[in-house]
Amino acid sequence: MKLRKGAICPIHRSQYCCGREKDKEKEFARGWATGPGVTRIPDAHHLRGYRERRSPAAMRRLLDLKIQMQNGKCSICHKPMNDYREIVPDHIEPRGLGGSRRDDHADNIGAAHSTCNVEKGSKRI
Repeated sequence: MKLRKGAICPIHRSQYCCGREKDKEKEFARGWATGPGVTRIPDAHHLRGYRERRSPAAMRRLLDLKIQMQNGKCSICHKPMNDYREIVPDHIEPRGLGGSRRDDHADNIGAAHSTCNVEKGSKRI
């Protein structure tokens, strides 16, 4: 994923890393509020009784939080993540196996290298 202008990198805790250059404009850091963008879908077959779908902005906020929770390590290979541009959300219960029943709940998402996630594909680890 790509960091937005003014966003602080959760790995390096800087606005000027991962391919971004320093701007002369003053930039503001975004908060960690969950905010809108999360939709709960009732599902009687799910353990929680609902599934969640996240907008791209809500997924980005969750991914930033997951990077911090995982201490900057990939959820698949457990190696350090060095570049935010190479980090993608990894569905622990794969979307490919769930089809239309995909779940973007925080418990089902982990931060991973894009290459590790592509290699994993629609498998459960």
